[in-house]
Amino acid sequence: MTVSRRFLILGTLCLLYDTTAAQSLDSMPTDAPKCAVDCLTELLSQKEYAQMGQEAMCSSKPFSKAMGVCLMTKCSMRQTMGTWFEKKDFIKESSAACGIPPTNNTNEYRLNGTIVFVFALVFFALRMVTKFRLGLTWGIDDTLTTLSVVMLALGLGLDMWFISDSQIILIFKLFIVIEVLYLTALVLVKAAILCFFLRIFPDHKFRIVVKCTMVFNALIWVGFFIFVFFQIQPFSLFWNGWQQKKGHLILTGFTNFTLPLAGMNLLLDIWMLILPMTQLWGMGLKLRKKLGVISMFSVGIFLTIVAAIRVRELVAFLLSEDLTVDHAQSAVIWSNVEISVGVMVACMPHIRHLVRHITSRIRARKGTETKHKNRKIFVDRSLATIEVGDSQAIELNDEGGLLTANTCTTASSATKVGTTSTTKDSKTYGSVSFASDGDTQV
Repeated sequence: MTVSRRFLILGTLCLLYDTTAAQSLDSMPTDAPKCAVDCLTELLSQKEYAQMGQEAMCSSKPFSKAMGVCLMTKCSMRQTMGTWFEKKDFIKESSAACGIPPTNNTNEYRLNGTIVFVFALVFFALRMVTKFRLGLTWGIDDTLTTLSVVMLALGLGLDMWFISDSQIILIFKLFIVIEVLYLTALVLVKAAILCFFLRIFPDHKFRIVVKCTMVFNALIWVGFFIFVFFQIQPFSLFWNGWQQKKGHLILTGFTNFTLPLAGMNLLLDIWMLILPMTQLWGMGLKLRKKLGVISMFSVGIFLTIVAAIRVRELVAFLLSEDLTVDHAQSAVIWSNVEISVGVMVACMPHIRHLVRHITSRIRARKGTETKHKNRKIFVDRSLATIEVGDSQAIELNDEGGLLTANTCTTASSATKVGTTSTTKDSKTYGSVSFASDGDTQV
């Protein structure tokens, strides 16, 4: 049973029944709905509840359950409190009568938000270290990831019934801002990942598919603004409609767009997880190394899992009555987690490059590093089959040197690099770069 629904049941009991057992039903508060009065009269006429006082009613679970069943059967939500926005004063007073303290999850919300933001910030910082320390070219995916972190930094927890009218209005205004920042950050994260695909996969058809995906991603963002800013006229009803008994207008955006938007984002996450696999599986790598490369690109599955959890929480949120507590905290937290995980996923290839650079320097100092310089780990054609030379020495399209490991060399040995033509059945597949050794790491 939700917090607000329990407040509704217990509050009805407290306002309908005075501490004096002899008080007549004629003295019940006039602000109580008729269906609730009927329910209480019916229950008090039963032998097991006839002698109950206010304190007993507030603490009795069987009585609360029986009252709740009756209320949900005889009263519509509008009959019970008008609309769920109009329950505010009634539930506040009734909860105080029963001694039920207001829910306050503010600190928990702030803690969760801070933790996921710090993780995303650490990953972003490591990405920047990789860029500037190793001299990699700045790409559009770097710009988009930077903007995503800014949006995340700009990114409720009290019972709606226990905060002032001005605070409720501010919360709805902030919700609009947060929703805009959330979607913008999410679109930027996805765009950054898609731009990364364009940087490393040269296949023409694949690049067309990626660009079409980028267009669809952008259209989601445009569609959001068109829908949100034109669904309610005047737009101010979004934050003060509850005062004008037009609270259903606020829910219009949630039910008609927020949930479908979350569903589309989930499907897009799954699609973006599949995209690189279509290129990686056909690469000329040994199975072990192929699985290693695929696993690096599969970190996006965490983003998909988080998106799925967020959809579940949004469904629960839309079905709740107390918008600032019932599942709202989980919905907001998982939205923050989704953006943060997206930033981390976008930064992982750069972090991997930094880790390889550091480990190669450590091995070089120990004298165990195989001497390489500017070695590449992928082939220029994503689906090329390698039959000649070292099958592990392949390279992807590497704009900016992201996938090129610049490792240390010593004076005692130099790297030998050459080219050869790959042939099979008297057909030439082109020139492929290779290194003299086969110690390429993936």
